[in-house]
Amino acid sequence: MTDLRSSVIETVDRYAVELNNLSQQIWKNPELAFKEHSAHIVLTDFLEKAGFKVEKHYKIETAFKATFGDVDPSKPHIAVICEYDALPEIGHACGHNLIAEVGIAAGLGIKDILEKSHTKLGQLTILSTPVEESGEVKLS
Repeated sequence: MTDLRSSVIETVDRYAVELNNLSQQIWKNPELAFKEHSAHIVLTDFLEKAGFKVEKHYKIETAFKATFGDVDPSKPHIAVICEYDALPEIGHACGHNLIAEVGIAAGLGIKDILEKSHTKLGQLTILSTPVEESGEVKLS
């Protein structure tokens, strides 16, 4: 367990600058519900380069689903949420840029465990939740 923990920490640390850059890009370009196009591009490009299978425009234009690992109904399927929409006038005052950064970091750490295990442990999905602040998509 200690080896896996150390490995996850090393993985997240290795990506620390890039993760901060993701957060800063989203912070500097706050996009309201249904208009999170820049954040969508930045996050999906990063995840593709990191080895995830990315479904862009998943269900709605600015959403995505990124997966890694083996589909096996008998194994766990872990989901991590990634928010990145902003609010009118106050932008990312509620920290969705940070929630996106932490969601991606968690995904990278879990992916590291899935890659380094000697058995098939399951699947990871990073699921975006744009339009989160409006509540419109939560019910769909």
